[in-house]
Amino acid sequence: MLEGLRADGAYVVVVSDALEIVLFGTYTIVFTAALILLLVYRRPLPVDWHTVMALVVLYGTCMTHCSLVTTNRYSTLTSAHSIPKGPELSGLLRGTDALLKVSGFLSQLMMIHRCWAVWDYAWLIVVAPFLMAIVGFGCAMVGPIQISAHEFHSPFMAPRLLPFDIAFCTLSLVVDIYVTALIIYRLHHMSAAVKSFKSVSDLVSSLAASIIEAGALLSIAQSAVLISLLCDHPVTVILESMAAQVYVRTTSCPLLRTGPS
Repeated sequence: MLEGLRADGAYVVVVSDALEIVLFGTYTIVFTAALILLLVYRRPLPVDWHTVMALVVLYGTCMTHCSLVTTNRYSTLTSAHSIPKGPELSGLLRGTDALLKVSGFLSQLMMIHRCWAVWDYAWLIVVAPFLMAIVGFGCAMVGPIQISAHEFHSPFMAPRLLPFDIAFCTLSLVVDIYVTALIIYRLHHMSAAVKSFKSVSDLVSSLAASIIEAGALLSIAQSAVLISLLCDHPVTVILESMAAQVYVRTTSCPLLRTGPS
């Protein structure tokens, strides 16, 4: 699939990079706003350095993936000679594929951590989604680790081990929906208990809305990628570029909605 610019669906090569650059620019604004909330508006309260580091790591993942995709497009589309072959770009394509899956895994860990915190740090609540996330990530990394360079036929995308990639997407979707449902259930009961305190009730409701937004974005992105993989369609390239940015954007949604409270 996508072995050259004359292949069916070759338009996705340019569209995917353009969309990812736009989404990355948007996320940069979100990331900056989140850091300002954490580092400036929390004063004189102590800075939550764990959250700051998590945001920085996820932003770095997002930026690196966008950079690798752009480098690939530049290396192929602006080549003075013939377009480089897949094996020549195998290292770059392998890194791009692995980084996409790492960003998806990290977004799941962030959602699981939120669930753990909302449930008063009860480990039993998050054991199942954590194990599913670990198994899914293991499936995801089989392709980047095991596929040899001579199996890279396309200069634009890494080859797939579909059973493992589909397993990763399915488990990721289950984790996102399951964890979001647990958080909303917990917040619903917390909101009922503090209805007489309007300010607290409003904060809980705002947090619930932000979690629904983040969980919905993750679920929609994961569902779209899963469906395109099942159909083995070139549009997967576009959806994965968009998903890479959605994965990391969701980490900032609750913070921006609720503020530094």
